[in-house]
Order: sequence, then C-alpha cells, then structure tokens
Amino acid sequence: MITTVKLRGRELDRTPDLVELVSAARDGGHEVMLIERPMPEAVSVAAIGRALDIVATADGVALEDATGRRIDVEGGGNRILAAARIWQRIASSDAIAVGGFAYRPDRDPAGAWSGFPALLFRVPALAVVRKRGRTFVVAATPDAEELLELTPSALRAPAARTLDVSPARNPLAWTAAVESAAARLRAGSAEKVVLAREVVAHGDGVVSAGAVMRALRAAYPSCFNYLIAGADGTAFAGASPELLVRRSGPRAFAQPMAGSVGRGATDAEDETLARRLIESNKDAHEHRVVSQFVVDALRPFSTAVNARGPEVVRFTNIQHLATSVDAQLSQPPVDLLTLASALHPTPAVGGWPRDAADVARLYAGVGVMPDSDPARELEETELKFKALLTALV
Repeated sequence: MITTVKLRGRELDRTPDLVELVSAARDGGHEVMLIERPMPEAVSVAAIGRALDIVATADGVALEDATGRRIDVEGGGNRILAAARIWQRIASSDAIAVGGFAYRPDRDPAGAWSGFPALLFRVPALAVVRKRGRTFVVAATPDAEELLELTPSALRAPAARTLDVSPARNPLAWTAAVESAAARLRAGSAEKVVLAREVVAHGDGVVSAGAVMRALRAAYPSCFNYLIAGADGTAFAGASPELLVRRSGPRAFAQPMAGSVGRGATDAEDETLARRLIESNKDAHEHRVVSQFVVDALRPFSTAVNARGPEVVRFTNIQHLATSVDAQLSQPPVDLLTLASALHPTPAVGGWPRDAADVARLYAGVGVMPDSDPARELEETELKFKALLTALV
C-alpha cells in the first residue's frame, strides 16, 4: 500500500529571505534545496527537510518516507520515466517536489559527486514558494512550519577571502582535445561534441554555500540559481540561463541555447559582439543542431510545435543564441518528467548524436563544431568560470 502525506498550504504575511532560511536549516542539520529565478518570473522555491523522496536505486527508483523506509518501487532502465510513474501515483493538486538528476541518471555518481544520488525528487517537510512578491508555504506535517523560525548558527568558521585556483587538466592538453574533436567532426563522425573543463578552487577559509548563492542571485538575477545540499556535507550550487522544459496544463515551453559570445563594455560593443554571434557560421550551425533536436523531441507528444527564429539573449557576463519553442500537447497532456526524459541530454550539453568546505569544483562546457577555434573555446570556458569564481569570495 502506498503511503502519502497530507499537504497544507497557505500564504505568509511576511517575506523571509530564502537563502538565509535554507542556510539556517542546513546549520540545523536539515536537508535543503533552493531554486531561484529573480527575473523575469520572480519565482523561488525552498525545500526544507523531507516527507517523501523519489530516489534512484540499483534497479530503478524507490519512494521513501522521512525515515528512509521504502514504501514503493518502480523498476526500469530509464530512472526518469520510473520516477514519473511513481509521481503519477502520489501527486495531488498541492504536491510540490524539488530535485533533479545527474547528466547520466543511469550511473551512480562517485568521487566528488558521491553525496548525490543519480536521481532525487523530494516532497519536502516544508516548501516555501515565492511568486512575484507573494510567499506561500506548503507543510507536510502540522509542525513543519516551525522550520520557518530557524536562525543561522552563530558558530561559523572564517570565510574564505582568497582562492587558489588550479585546472584539473592542463589547458594545453584541453585545447589539444578540442583540436582532436574538431578533426573527428570534420571527418563526419558526429555533428557536435561537448567538452567541459574542471577547475578546483582551494580557499583560505570556508566557502559558504549560502554566500555563494547570495552572490549568484545578485550577479545573475535572470538565471536559474540553485543550491542542493549533498548527503556528505557538500553542496552543489550554480547559475544556469537555460530552461530545459516547462509544462503548464496542455502547453510546454523550452528555450534551448547554444552559441555564445562575451558582453561588451558599452551598448555599442554589445551590439557588435551580438552581430558577430549571429553572423558566425559555427555558432549558427551549433544552434540549429540544438534547437531542431528540441523541436523534434517535443513533436511526438504534441499536436503543434512552433519555434521562433533564434535571438540573442543577454546575461550579466555572456550573450547566447536562444530559440523559444512552444508546444501544444496532445490530450491527455504528458507529464513533465516524461518530457524531460525525451529532451535530456540536449546537444547543448551532450553533443550530437547521442550514443569539503574549503574546496569547490567548477565546471564549464563548450560546444565543439568542425570549424571550432581551440583558443576561442578555451577563452569561452574562462568566461564561464569567471561567473562562478566571483561568487565564491
């Protein structure tokens, strides 16, 4: 028999700072997640504690209660679709689940990522949702709202003031990998390859996840900023401009991005760089591969899919080519996780075709095309790393 929780929702008459709230909850030993996009939607969701978890297992996913007791299972090689089937069995009109999955949800993370399961969607003990200035709470237990009164710990180690940043792979070796990938692409082995760089930043004090989140929110308000606490005390934080998919009733929306250039010091420089991006054959080809994939992936679930022409969207430190894709879903409309399974990974992050508190690991990827310039691709990763490094101290 499946056990569910009774959810109680209401609007708050105050607007707590959600970064401070999750920081206090984490200090108090509670599991936390936070996703914010201050602009333009002004939507944030904080998840504190747990009532139910849909979590990866060796042969699929399981539904666990707050004590970790397994109360339902769903097998299958595709863990995202297995999670969708469990969610369909437990979801109610007020249900809120927060979470995500690894780039390869079929593999269990190891090493620096061992504190995170391959897939986790959580119905929290307390969800705090902010929409355009209004704050709502959804509690899974009668006493869950007591979590709103938590305060950050006064006993904190000194914060990092300087960082020693070192690449996990020699930049020359990385550019050689770009050259090798581009040569393979010119030979026709694939249309696009995505290579990522990793750097490790050692601080002279604690790198506070809450402080990183505040810095990201302030610097990149139009990105999706996120913080997920790992079971081993680590934290995964970042800021991404790209929306994989959003479903609202019978409609789905996606905005794939591929092709990038930096920002200028003036509006005129911005326009010059944007024109260069639009006129770049490499970036145009890269973007077409990604946007066409998204359109094709949504079509089996839709009666109509419309894609507007690519446009340049600007963020604090970078400009991207983006295509807005609207889909009218067939009846009955497919659930969000099934759409996510069909879309992930897009060629933007996966290429095409498919076949401790003093330390932070940062990742930045680029799309490699047959005519890619390795030096320019290296420069693009440095630009993306800068966005993250400035948030650490």
